[in-house]
Amino acid sequence: MVTGIGSLPFKDVDQAIDLIFLTCKEVPFWPQLPKRSNKENMYVPFVEGIPFFKITEENSVYLDEECVDNIEEFFYRINEQDIRYFSISENLIPGFFRLMERMGEISETLKAVKTQITGPITMGLGIKDTRGVPVIYNSFLFDIVKKTINMKAKWMVSELKKHFPEKGVIIFFDEPYLSAYGSIYFSFPEEDVIRALDEVTIGIKGKKGVHCCGNTDWSLLFKTKMDIINYDAFNYFHSLFLYREDLRDFFRRNGLISPGIVPSTEEIKHTKKGDVSKILSDFLREMKKTKGEIDINEILITPSCGLANLDVEDAKKAMDMLRDIPEMVLQFFDNEWPS
Repeated sequence: MVTGIGSLPFKDVDQAIDLIFLTCKEVPFWPQLPKRSNKENMYVPFVEGIPFFKITEENSVYLDEECVDNIEEFFYRINEQDIRYFSISENLIPGFFRLMERMGEISETLKAVKTQITGPITMGLGIKDTRGVPVIYNSFLFDIVKKTINMKAKWMVSELKKHFPEKGVIIFFDEPYLSAYGSIYFSFPEEDVIRALDEVTIGIKGKKGVHCCGNTDWSLLFKTKMDIINYDAFNYFHSLFLYREDLRDFFRRNGLISPGIVPSTEEIKHTKKGDVSKILSDFLREMKKTKGEIDINEILITPSCGLANLDVEDAKKAMDMLRDIPEMVLQFFDNEWPS
């Protein structure tokens, strides 16, 4: 099966969904379109309505630590688990709402729906206080970030479950900033990173995944409660298998690895189907070496990251390559591991 990370370069929501339905008929995702509106960036939709976090007219996020207007209600709604309070406005994520309206078009092939939200580490490092210090280093503000992400994630999953109760739901917590883990730019204890990622998944009824499009200490993610780890196999193929014993532990608790094997950068211009096929074959062989038996139905493949930074034609090429992958998988299993 194939799905997307989230972002696409379109300005028209239906054009984006048309391409998603053409490519990802089994596991569609809602299109996040930052070129349509910069409200659809990584931060604005997911901090809407929470204490201290304000959105400028230019759609950047800043902190107003003096503004405590709704702090009591915020914690009250958390205690009541009122996920409707944490709903996201349609003008911030129109692709999410439009996807639900159009899902009937692929009801015969639909197996699961995939959604995404910015993860706590990236949110905590990407938003800074008035002194320029990332909020991840302020325990009170970071607690608000984690609680907000958890509740907004629950709301998204709940909406999808409400519309498609018989189908699975997958949610990815997007964590590009995890590539800075262990560097001088991100000094945060391992146990606190794991705890933050675990806290945002509490109570979510669906498959939880984390997406990191850079290299990182993968052993850290194997210790979280995430069900799926999505990584950039196009650029960092071997990095994951440097932690093979930790990876085996992850598999023992039924964890899944989702490789991003189609490039999401300008490299797509020069990438051929054979290049992607080789990465796929190498990945499946490494998985068999590490895990043993592989269930073909548990293979979920993506681009290496979101496609919003590409032009439309290159994004279409990437999605066309993604569409070819299920057939490549079947051919590999038929040729390499005949039953």
